[in-house]
Amino acid sequence: MLSMESLHGWTSGLVSMALHAGFVVLLALASYQLPPEDRVMVTLVEPDPEERLRPEEIELDNLETMSDNMSFTVVTADQEGMEGKVDSALTNPPLEITRTDDFLGPEVALETFDFVAKNTEILTQNVPKGTVGSVQEVVGDYEEAMDQISQELIWLLSNDKVLVVWLFDQSESMKEDQGKIRQRIERIYAEVGLSEHSKNDALTTAVCSYGQGFDQHTKVPTHDREEIDQAIAAVPIDPSGREYMCSAIIESLSRHRRYAKIAKRKIALILVSDESGESPDNEQNLEKAIAIAGATDSRIYILGREAVFGYPYAHVRWIHPEDGSTHLLPVDRGPETAMVEQLQTDGFGARKDSMASGFGPFEQVRLARETGGIFFMLPDIEADLFQANNRKYDAEILARYRPAGDSRLEQMEQLKREPLKAMIHKIIHDLNPYDPAVAEVIEIRQRFNAQWPELLQEVRREQAKMITYIRYLDRAIQAVEKGADLRDDSTSLRAQANYDLLYGQLLAYRARAFEYGAYLTEFVKTPRLPNPPAEPYLEFRGWRLETQEKLAAEELTASDIELSKNVLRQITKEHAGTPWATRAAWEVRRGFGVKLEPVYFDTRRLNRPRRPSMPARMPVQVPNL
Repeated sequence: MLSMESLHGWTSGLVSMALHAGFVVLLALASYQLPPEDRVMVTLVEPDPEERLRPEEIELDNLETMSDNMSFTVVTADQEGMEGKVDSALTNPPLEITRTDDFLGPEVALETFDFVAKNTEILTQNVPKGTVGSVQEVVGDYEEAMDQISQELIWLLSNDKVLVVWLFDQSESMKEDQGKIRQRIERIYAEVGLSEHSKNDALTTAVCSYGQGFDQHTKVPTHDREEIDQAIAAVPIDPSGREYMCSAIIESLSRHRRYAKIAKRKIALILVSDESGESPDNEQNLEKAIAIAGATDSRIYILGREAVFGYPYAHVRWIHPEDGSTHLLPVDRGPETAMVEQLQTDGFGARKDSMASGFGPFEQVRLARETGGIFFMLPDIEADLFQANNRKYDAEILARYRPAGDSRLEQMEQLKREPLKAMIHKIIHDLNPYDPAVAEVIEIRQRFNAQWPELLQEVRREQAKMITYIRYLDRAIQAVEKGADLRDDSTSLRAQANYDLLYGQLLAYRARAFEYGAYLTEFVKTPRLPNPPAEPYLEFRGWRLETQEKLAAEELTASDIELSKNVLRQITKEHAGTPWATRAAWEVRRGFGVKLEPVYFDTRRLNRPRRPSMPARMPVQVPNL
């Protein structure tokens, strides 16, 4: 087991002073030289700053902004220790905890999250009202999930008449999934119809859907299979991209509770969604939805997706049909915990990965657990997810890292009594890239202008910013190192893993910040011409940041890099078979150096020939998923 005391042997103050001194000397050596005047440059127009609270999209250049090194690297099973969706608005109830005295970073607020996980068990016996349901059932596909739902309905019918309420989200990303369900839903009703308990219309069905609003597609519950199929086909696409999940559950149960009471039917609500819903709605209405389900004696079953590890978004890659540009569209997909437990930055800016957590999103899993239902987690990784890993975690190992299952408010109260978790929580808050004031410091420029004068101005601003950013990281690292005893005394394997990963990442990010400043100094000191394009239709558009193994300031960063690698590699051993091991291996594989690579644009996309008789192209809107 990694000894934290041996890793903290360095004197933080002396190291920090030496690093800062060396960094200032590097900056002083910068020599800004203009390239020859006859060199033709094309201006790269930076997009307007995006709304940080709810990124509608992240746009990449046509060649992909992230290099292979910065993409989510697929590493070996030994390195990973593997076996095989912040909003929505980063607003949250105020968190009252004792502040870490030695951490003097700015006060920031980050959304809190909820999650729970238990050993999976199919409900196959008569259990009293209020019994906790199966938290998570991993299924291979919709067909397997439908088979289990059939068994659930047959079991429910053995005691009561049943009303099934199908509730679909109206996102564009769910249309294919809805089609799969329509193909298989006939099988459910056929199997249920063979049951001796399904006589005399004992099973009726309602179909509803939700997005920013709510729609009911069956006027009254029906047992007509064709009517059910047509109702599912009528589920629209909501262009807003909003999914008010908890409000929709409340509305569905409220609309059908009178019918269920008069007809003496038990309600089984089956939610089908690939997102975890809008965070403000979840925070306000999750417990209310659970209470209404309890009052109506309803069970909630969910066909959902795996949560992103410690982060609310997955990003879906979308190619613009006209200009061929690549966009990353966020979908709410997590995280798996009630309180934020992972850094929301990758060291350069807000995370964009879609790394799987091994658990379902908190709100959905809690809904299933508290109502006696089941959360069915579909394991397949969607092809268009950006930086997704397709490894599967060992369920037996993950059981030891199970997040707490209490409500968000209960966990906030518990946080006051757990200093290790409180310290981790505060540091993550203070390095929150979704707070505009903090983002001004910790968001590192990753794209630079093609024209040299503008590029020099951008470099100067980034060099000045680096000093403040490194001070942020210095204070965070000092706070973590002082909390080493809390880590070693903790009985929570999950909290220990969170501490280890946080420490290794902070050391890596400080080293990369120094490397970034040193590399930019050398880049402008010795101007570099972009390589001539391979084809005449390729146009130079500027420079983009990538990571690499080669270091620009090894004399300043070697100690941080060595310590970071030791911590991260120990995580892959001590927490093998978990997302922490995967994330740690990725941080090592990224490399600790940086470089700028030229970006070229294929101008053929903008100059496609059109006949005079052809109508003007209609502008294509970037979709909201």
